Amino acid sequence: MISIDMHSRVPVYEQIEEQIIWLVNSGVYKPDDKLPSIRALASELKLNVNTVKRAFQELEAKGIVYSAQGRGVFISPFYNANETVRQEAMQDLKVALHSAVSKGLTKSEINSAVDEIFDLKQVN
Repeated sequence: MISIDMHSRVPVYEQIEEQIIWLVNSGVYKPDDKLPSIRALASELKLNVNTVKRAFQELEAKGIVYSAQGRGVFISPFYNANETVRQEAMQDLKVALHSAVSKGLTKSEINSAVDEIFDLKQVN
């Protein structure tokens, strides 16, 4: 379910974090669902365990997951489009939009890109 783009400028741990958030928001993971273990996910993605551990730590710090000693990491029952995550997403979007506008993209081109992204997410 999680795929990593090793050529992306986005750090691998952030890619994992964002994809887990997307999986929760799209209903694939529900509250109290157990995530794969850090070691299993690292092995599956062929990554260092510490990279996956950092992603899980970031998710826990944002209240998206919780860990139970000896049992694993689970989706928080209190997470529902967490306001902190939404604010972070809005800030990221504003930075990207400022960059796109400064590089010459028009509002119409940006709207087309937004529509394309939403169409792709609905297919997945």
